[in-house]
Formats: sequence, structure tokens, C-alpha cells
Amino acid sequence: MFTGPELRSRERGLTLLEIVVGLGILSLMAGAIYGIVSGAVESTAALALIQSEDRRVETFLDRTRLAFAHLPATATLELKVLEADPLRQELIIRGVDHAFVWGNNGWWETPTVTIAPLRWPDERVAVPARADLRGKAERAAQRFSLAMTVPDFYRADSDGEPMPDSPLRSRLGHQLLQPDQQGRFWIDLLPEVDRVEWRFYDVAKKTWVELQQPGRPPLIELRLSVPGRKSPLRAVFETI
Repeated sequence: MFTGPELRSRERGLTLLEIVVGLGILSLMAGAIYGIVSGAVESTAALALIQSEDRRVETFLDRTRLAFAHLPATATLELKVLEADPLRQELIIRGVDHAFVWGNNGWWETPTVTIAPLRWPDERVAVPARADLRGKAERAAQRFSLAMTVPDFYRADSDGEPMPDSPLRSRLGHQLLQPDQQGRFWIDLLPEVDRVEWRFYDVAKKTWVELQQPGRPPLIELRLSVPGRKSPLRAVFETI
């Protein structure tokens, strides 16, 4: 039998123990809830990013198909090889004033559109690692952006002064957009790609070629590898 003081002391001890256990359970529950909410937010953000990239790729494919399907009779297509390993090419579309239109005019004054994969600059590659849907971090060791350039990005009058509707006001560009060694300005169509391969179908040789002088191939093949996809996207476009 416990006396009055002993019983009260024991009751106080049990009460303190219950409080400690309750706080421990509450902490575990709070940690679990935080982990669930944090994981859901990260998954939602990652999924939204992938969906945005998918929409961008679909839009690019639609615009490419539209450009090739409505080539004027005088339009030509050329395929240059910039590097063999890894394969880097320039696709040059001439004589199509509405292909990949960028800006307010709705057409190009000088209709020569060049599309090519550009290597990421060093400062862009050094960006902290990105996470995929599996939560594994990966660093972009070799990344490209699929970009386009047209002479109309800098439009000048007969005196060499920029036109009022010229997207760029100087041949030197600005802090966010710099010209390449040939003085061309590039705008990203797909900001992050692993590999881009174009092939023209040669009717005479009955084969696909990766290098072609200006002409009018009946079929054009595109293989596009983007981060997060195990296999490249393949699309075939008709030009007639």
C-alpha cells in the first residue's frame, strides 16, 4: 500500500512519462506529415516541369511539320555536319518566310532559318544538379539547346541603323544575348536536349543521308533525345 504522499508522487511520475511519450509520438507524426507533404510538393513540381517540357517538344514538332508541309516551290533545305562525334548538324531552310516565325511581323524579311544544337556554356553546365522523377540527382555533363537563328533578329536599314521593329538594337547584342563568331544571334527552341539528328532521304541512292547540299528531299527524319526519356523521339516529315 502506498501512503498519500507516495501515491501523489507516483501519479506525477506517470503523468510526466505520458507527456514525454505523447510529445515523442507527436514529433514522429509531424515528421511523417512533413515528409509526405514535402514529397508531394516535389513530385508535383517535377511532374509540372516534365509536362511543360513535353508540351514544348510537341509544339516544336508541330511547327516543324507545318513548316515542311507548306514549303514554297522555290524553298530549299540543306544539311551541314558541324561535328562527327557527337554528331552536330545545321539544318538550313531557305525561301520560307513564315517558318518558325518569331516576333510581331509574322514573316521574315530575309527568309533563311538555321536550326542547330548549341553546346551549353560553362556557366550553365555548372548549375546545381537537377533531379528527375526518381529523385536521383544528375549533373548535365554534356547538354545542348536546340536553337534557331535568322538574319531578321537584327534588322538594319540602308544606313546600318536598327529598324524600329528589330528585336535586337545592336550587332553586339546585350548582356543576355551575344552573337556567335559569325555574328548570328540564337534563340532557344528546346532549352535542354541530349542529341539531335537530322537525315534526308536520298531518292537516287534510296537511303538516308546526314549531309546534303541545298535541295528538296521528299522525306526528313528527326531523332530527338531529351533528358528523362530512355529512347529518342523519332519523327518523319514530308516536304511534298
